Amino acid sequence: MVYLDYSATTPVNEEVLDSFAKSALNYPGNPNSLHKLGVDANNLINEATEQIASLLKINSKEIIYTSGSSEANNAAIKGICEKYQNRGKHIVTTNLEHSSIYGPIDYLVEHGFEVSFVDLDENGLVTIDNLKKVMRDDTILVTIGAINSEVGIKQNIDEIGLFLKEYPKCFFHVDMTQAIGKIPVSLENVDLASFSAHKIFGLKGVGILYKKEKTYICMHKGQK
Repeated sequence: MVYLDYSATTPVNEEVLDSFAKSALNYPGNPNSLHKLGVDANNLINEATEQIASLLKINSKEIIYTSGSSEANNAAIKGICEKYQNRGKHIVTTNLEHSSIYGPIDYLVEHGFEVSFVDLDENGLVTIDNLKKVMRDDTILVTIGAINSEVGIKQNIDEIGLFLKEYPKCFFHVDMTQAIGKIPVSLENVDLASFSAHKIFGLKGVGILYKKEKTYICMHKGQK
């Protein structure tokens, strides 16, 4: 059998699996414990976090570990809207997003938020002109995926991010699950971004929410 469904999930890389096995066996301590095994485990996590931060050209303090992109998307969307709802209750997104984007948005709509879907051009792209039409003074979140997992449409994230700087009360979240490790990415014009290891030959159940250092979110039980 030939496996081709890499956009859904990738097989784990043997070096990654070997590294996980060695760390699990050699660093069994709880990283929150103060004994040597715990301190050693915590140091290993910090080293790995610094490596990730270096690759993404961000601060290691801007990394929040999650169980995957779905949790990261939920944390970003609910976290921003619940934290900044005093600024407004309007969300902007597209009709090309993953279900883990629509889930928290539907929840927020049930709790008094409004959502607008920006029109796409003939190539499925968000244009600045169409985005302008749906932006409002009470828009606090725009969430747009970098690459659609089913048809591969690649949005111009940098252009959108630069435009959204004209709306200082609004935050820009990008689901970069299908982009990271496949194309060059920049987080310079993004406030929050979601990643998942299993899309790039990593282990399932591991993800990241990038959160710009001066961006704050409401944290829920189980998030750190």
